[in-house]
This record gives sequence, C-alpha cells and structure tokens, in this order.
Amino acid sequence: MKIFVAALALVVALSSFATGQDKPPHGIEIAGVAVTTGVMSFDELSSLPAVEQNVRYQTSKGEERGRYTGPLLWSILQSRGIAELPGHNEQLKHSLVVEGRDGYRIVFSVGEIDPSFGNAPIQLATGRDGEPIANTEGYRLVVPGDKRGARYVRDVVKIEVQ
Repeated sequence: MKIFVAALALVVALSSFATGQDKPPHGIEIAGVAVTTGVMSFDELSSLPAVEQNVRYQTSKGEERGRYTGPLLWSILQSRGIAELPGHNEQLKHSLVVEGRDGYRIVFSVGEIDPSFGNAPIQLATGRDGEPIANTEGYRLVVPGDKRGARYVRDVVKIEVQ
C-alpha cells in the first residue's frame, strides 16, 4: 500500500510539472532609454504597490469583465528611474511600447500614465478575480476606460521606453 501511495504522489507531481503549474512566473523585460534596464522578476513586481480595478470591455467574443490586481505601469517605470530624469518634465519626451509574447505591441505616451499629467491607471495585472494569472494566461495589461480590449495586451513579456 505504501508503494502505491508513493507512486501515486509521484504521478501527481510529474503531471503538475508537465503542465507547468509549478513553474515560476516569468519576468518582464524592461528595455530602452530613461530607465534602468533588465528583467523585472515576479518578486519585484509583487513588491510594488498593487491596485485592484473592476473593468469591462468589448472583445470579438462579447463583453469581458474582471477584477484585476497588480501594479500600475507608472509604478513599474518609477521603480526603474523614469521619475528621476533631470530637466523639467523630461519624462514627457518618452513613449513606451508594451509587447506580448505573440509580438502584439501597443504604444503609450509616458504623459498618459504620469500622475502629474494624464494619470491613467494603466496596470500590469498579476491577478484576476482573486487568482494569480502569471502562470495561466500571463501578465495582462489593463487599460480602464477603454471600451474595446485592443490595448489589453495579454502575456506581456516586455516594456520598452523610447
């Protein structure tokens, strides 16, 4: 009986490994100018202040709703030095490109997310409806106020400041 239980535990462990349920969440590459570049780990993302936002938007499959948690895009860039640029409103000269694993890319002005200007609460979601999403669908860019989901980049792998 002990051998059967041990074998069953091994099968369960191997199947969860094969499906990727136990793999650590991937990091996000931070690239470009005006920021400290490198890979931002899941632990670094988790250490930033998280916000929770209820959103709804239209997709080609109908309305999508969710309660997303995770840091604001501004918090990510701020942790990488964008707010410390020398010169008056120097950060406003930059844009950022958010890219998904599939190559889908969306461009934003830094002024859109800077709290002193547009203050748009664009977020990199690490959770949805109380569940972590990094291992299932990947990090998702959340753009509250958008009627359509085209800028809700899924499985974000890179943020580049230009």
